[in-house]
Amino acid sequence: MFAAALGCGLLIGLERERSKKNGQHHRFAGVRTFGICALLGAICFLLGTSIAIVGALIVGGIGLYSLKNQTEDDPGATTELAFVMTYFIGALCLWNIPLAAGLSVILTGLLMTKHTMHGIVSQWITEAELRDGLFLLALVLIALPLTPNTALWGNVLNPYVILKLLILILSVQALAHIAKRLLSSSNALILSAIASGFVSSTATIASLGMEVRAGRGDARANAGAALMSCVATLAQMLIIVAGVNLAWFKLLIMPSLAGIGILILVGVCLLKKHKNTTTAKPEADTRMFSLKEAAIIVATLTAIQAMVYGLEQMLGDAGLIIGTLLASLFEVHAAIATVVMQGPPSQQMLLYALILGLVAHAISKCINAALIGGLRFALYFAPTQILHMLALVAILYMMV
Repeated sequence: MFAAALGCGLLIGLERERSKKNGQHHRFAGVRTFGICALLGAICFLLGTSIAIVGALIVGGIGLYSLKNQTEDDPGATTELAFVMTYFIGALCLWNIPLAAGLSVILTGLLMTKHTMHGIVSQWITEAELRDGLFLLALVLIALPLTPNTALWGNVLNPYVILKLLILILSVQALAHIAKRLLSSSNALILSAIASGFVSSTATIASLGMEVRAGRGDARANAGAALMSCVATLAQMLIIVAGVNLAWFKLLIMPSLAGIGILILVGVCLLKKHKNTTTAKPEADTRMFSLKEAAIIVATLTAIQAMVYGLEQMLGDAGLIIGTLLASLFEVHAAIATVVMQGPPSQQMLLYALILGLVAHAISKCINAALIGGLRFALYFAPTQILHMLALVAILYMMV
């Protein structure tokens, strides 16, 4: 255990020593000092609680003395805090060496990313993105744990599930936004279609079709982008189902991945010849997500879930089928979420309702593409849209 403590301290100290030699102004503590600090932690905690407290006070006092004597060109308390943490990492080696080693690696990694993290915060992240990130963290860490997890009507209208869906949609939008910032501008059409698909694939297809009909877009490329927006539909469906019923998620994961694979393959082929000469640059007011759009989606999901549940209560299985069919024509996620909330996948009626909803939604997208984008746009889009859904349904049916 003493060898482990010494190794942890030396690892952290090596990074601090390298930092000093690279002229980053860390004059306090190096490889030997950190190694001794970790050993001191192990020895003090081995001797008892009183000695451990004395050792912690000594280490803390050394850190405070270093902070007090800092020069103007040596700001910050990172090294001093790392020194104190090294003392406790060394002590942790008495009980859990793997955990202590993992913490030392994490600490070393954080120390090494100083310039990268400073550059990201000061140059890459916009003010609006920072606000959005803090808001999302507040929802996850504060609002969600305090929200009651009790359905208000049967098994629908659960405030906890509603808020969790909102968080999931906001997170997906944020991830899509980050992907657009990180990846090259040559993929802007693909990334834009996928990101828009997480908001509404049906609206994305309509928008791309309108561009084709107005002569502002190529039918082949826009159809490929429309298919990529359907990737977002399946991905978001899996995310929502995972948050509602894990048994259904395990059943749907493989069929959905097969459908996603078909959409990506054909979508990329259609977009292969598309040339995008625009360069995406971050703007000062760039947002990670749209709270208004996400709230509208969640409200729509909740309302449709309540409608399908009400029809089932009034008409039984026939009501479930009718409600799922009607809901899927407009918003497939709500229909699927309602079905999977009714019970396990072993119930045949639920499985039939889910399949009917998926097929109806695929057909409605094809009709949407033909009416708004025209015949040529629909001919590029509709065959793959039907094919991927047939493949999904066939695999799903074989798995049950």
